[in-house]
Amino acid sequence: MPLLFFFIFFKRNNEKIIRVIVFYCFYSFCNDLAINRLTDANNPLTIYLSGALFNLFTLLEYLLFSLVIYWTLSKKVFRQLILLISPVFSLLLIIGFFFFRKYYSDSIFIIIEYILIILFTLFYFFEEINQPNTTFIYSSYKFWVIVGILTYSTGTFFFFMYLEKLSNEDWDRWSIINYIFIWIKNTAFTIAIIMPKKTNKFDDFEKPFSRQLIV
Repeated sequence: MPLLFFFIFFKRNNEKIIRVIVFYCFYSFCNDLAINRLTDANNPLTIYLSGALFNLFTLLEYLLFSLVIYWTLSKKVFRQLILLISPVFSLLLIIGFFFFRKYYSDSIFIIIEYILIILFTLFYFFEEINQPNTTFIYSSYKFWVIVGILTYSTGTFFFFMYLEKLSNEDWDRWSIINYIFIWIKNTAFTIAIIMPKKTNKFDDFEKPFSRQLIV
């Protein structure tokens, strides 16, 4: 859905944040197709490739979401925290996959990723609350991008926490939770893509009235 509306409203979507989100959606779709094809559990190579794609997606999802959030922030301290944490998380994930894969589950780094992403999104809302704005927060496309990221991260957090304990039957039964929050995330991204990138300000409404009073 975000990909479709991106091309429909292509001219109004030159913002780098939107382009990163669209790339993420495209990559996520392609990655899901690739993993679904690697379903032969009896083939060690298939299992390894599936795990590699899964971990690569976790890493790139974290980096792309962090980059988007980084671009929405104005406070230097918040930006520096993201720049400090991201290389550490990335390095730990890579080292864990290649050298300690027998000692951890794939869901561990997903949980860590979501904790960090949720923390980063709170930086955005903290800034919005503590700085005077002349616009409604929901009139910004950035708000909807952050809402999509936050909703998906919080909504699937506990689902992936118990991922390793789910049997194939349990996965088929409870994966609807994941799909619901993917749909919510994509809906929020679609709203961000469709809406104009220039927000209306209270000042724009106040100026005509102020002129009339002066006259």
